[in-house]
Amino acid sequence: MKTRCLKLIAAVLFCWITMGIQAQTTSESIGKDQIPLQPDFSAKWSLGIKLGASWTSISQSNWGRIDETYTSLYGGDIGVSARYAFTDWFALRADLSTMTRSYRMDRNLNYLDPVYTNHINRFVMLPIMADFSFGGKQLQGHAYCGGYGSYWWWESRDGRTYWMTDYYVYFENFDEDRKFNSEDQRFIGGVVGGFGVSYTLRSLSKKDIVSLDVLYYYDLVSHHKSYSHLSDPRYLNTLTVTIGWAFCF
Repeated sequence: MKTRCLKLIAAVLFCWITMGIQAQTTSESIGKDQIPLQPDFSAKWSLGIKLGASWTSISQSNWGRIDETYTSLYGGDIGVSARYAFTDWFALRADLSTMTRSYRMDRNLNYLDPVYTNHINRFVMLPIMADFSFGGKQLQGHAYCGGYGSYWWWESRDGRTYWMTDYYVYFENFDEDRKFNSEDQRFIGGVVGGFGVSYTLRSLSKKDIVSLDVLYYYDLVSHHKSYSHLSDPRYLNTLTVTIGWAFCF
């Protein structure tokens, strides 16, 4: 199912890119000898930085987890972005960032003290998105849709656990870096979509853009490998809110 979704997304993106190139060629042939009536504050290329927060949840089966509850944890998303405009309404955007995608597991049995584990995961993210824009010369809205690849490069865990003897139950805190093993799928892909708003600052040489974006990342590849005797897929879903600054040229 997820493989078919990836193929469908790739086909849709190909159609969008083709339409954008055709629209660009048409507009250039029509307006090659025309003088614009007003300054054009849009540009072909823009490079920028982004910084914001992320909230992550995990999707998995409940098999063997009758006493576990999973909740979202917040993290960060910081990186760079590049955008190429084919027309005044269609562009391609690519980001490269490091993102924290974390969640918490609580044990629900009647322990004397809380028992929980915070899973802190860091990924290198590379989303490539179609960017449909609308609005005026300075204030614009954006709708994004595309796919992404990512690499899971670090995980740590902290929380509170327990161990038992014949007569006592002991609780202790822990904080440790986790080593990856053969069950981990470290290269992960999925789909991404969202919306945003941008504003061009005319006072700064007419080339600076500030933006606010809300994106949702949905894994199509489990970060836990499946085997013939055991299938336990686990998918991360992340909502990010970022602010950005870009320089156009």
